[in-house]
Amino acid sequence: MKRRSFYAIGVLAVAVMLVLSACSGEENDDAANEDEDVVTLSFWNRYPELRGGLEQLIAGFEAEHPHIKIDKQETPEPETQLRTALSEGNVPDLWTNIVDLSELVEVDAVKNLDEIFTDEVKAQFQDGTWYENGTTSDGSVYGFPLASPRSKAMIMYYNKDVFDMLGLTEADIPATWEEFKTIGQRILDESGGAIYPIVWNNPGWANEQLVSMMGTAITPEVPWQENYREGEPQLLTDGKIESATFIKELLDEGIMAPQSVEVGLGEAEALFAVGQSAFLWSGDWVGRQLYGENEFENWGVAPLPTKDGQPYYYHAGSEATSIRVSNETEHWEEVRTFLEYALDHLYETVYVNTGAGLPAKADVGGDPPFEQYHDILELENELAIPVPKPAELNPDIIEFNRAYRNKLEVGGIGDAVVGYITGNIDDLEAEIGKLDQDMKDAFFETLEEFPEVSQEDYIYPNWQPFEPYTVDKYDELK
Repeated sequence: MKRRSFYAIGVLAVAVMLVLSACSGEENDDAANEDEDVVTLSFWNRYPELRGGLEQLIAGFEAEHPHIKIDKQETPEPETQLRTALSEGNVPDLWTNIVDLSELVEVDAVKNLDEIFTDEVKAQFQDGTWYENGTTSDGSVYGFPLASPRSKAMIMYYNKDVFDMLGLTEADIPATWEEFKTIGQRILDESGGAIYPIVWNNPGWANEQLVSMMGTAITPEVPWQENYREGEPQLLTDGKIESATFIKELLDEGIMAPQSVEVGLGEAEALFAVGQSAFLWSGDWVGRQLYGENEFENWGVAPLPTKDGQPYYYHAGSEATSIRVSNETEHWEEVRTFLEYALDHLYETVYVNTGAGLPAKADVGGDPPFEQYHDILELENELAIPVPKPAELNPDIIEFNRAYRNKLEVGGIGDAVVGYITGNIDDLEAEIGKLDQDMKDAFFETLEEFPEVSQEDYIYPNWQPFEPYTVDKYDELK
């Protein structure tokens, strides 16, 4: 009788174990099925200032769409990484732009987004957002716009803690180069040399951007590397040479922090934030860096100083910051769901609420984290001005530009300016003159190879510097 009881208990235990095992198996199968139903989209981001905002955007999206996950990765070498992915056939589902759009369209690597960006949707964006080889190709949209085209102009940040310490006011903010030197010497004298008037940084791109912008106050007909009156490329201008000379004088005279020739933008921002310099020259995105990365709030913004206090400007739409989509994505429906969500939430979450910059979409709400955000927006709208884009009238110029620039060993003057400031180049005018001639030679040589493009395509008689070149201006020349 006792043996039967033990036997019965054993049978019951085995039965219970089998039932539990079956239930557990069903639960595991359900979990596996749930995992199989989740689609993960790969997303590469090249813009450091967007990291925090994108993470918030993705978190909000995934909460509303639990069956879609976004695997966001930062790309420290974005062009190299994307070109490698293109050659190996493993491009991410989405990425922030780096390779020229015409190249991607040519190899059918980027997806047409017209079904998302209808005419009604496109009308919600800032003027100048949609242009050939930027966000569009042959009139179709291939880039989800991020930053406003009227952004990226360099401005001057000033440290209010330093101003208060030295008894300076906003009336002391310099507008001319001479005023900058005068206030700079006063800052050095009154701080006993403990505070430098300006800290700068050494990347070639930053130096080219600074001298080109300052230079437009002297040579306004050349906003960057093109002369739209003569219809040819132009690197050598009086404005660029005089602006580079001014920067070198600041370094040589001890007004610029000596480490400026050794540090990058992040280090320069940190030195400014802890009060080791009174001024910092940089772009609109730096407000977010000062507030978020350096936890520094007591600063203001003003235009850069120029030779005689004359206005300067930056060519709006110089870079079509955007998200692009792989034409080979296996998850277009999920990508479209994400982009449609982003249309409603990205600009407020990623740009306004973090202070990372100015959004491409118009009339965006939000709560900027620092009060200077609107001051930056006002300055950028004043300083970033649309200029002619020849490809808008002749699309063949896109391929032509790529062909002639591929012949250049050096595509700009940034490294030459750095070499001059650091004393490694004695005659900057001669150095830039050589680069200028190389660019002109490549331009005219390539014109002979492209009969569908002419020098007249680069001449804009109805363009005036400092006046926005709008769509109706193109219509006048058709």
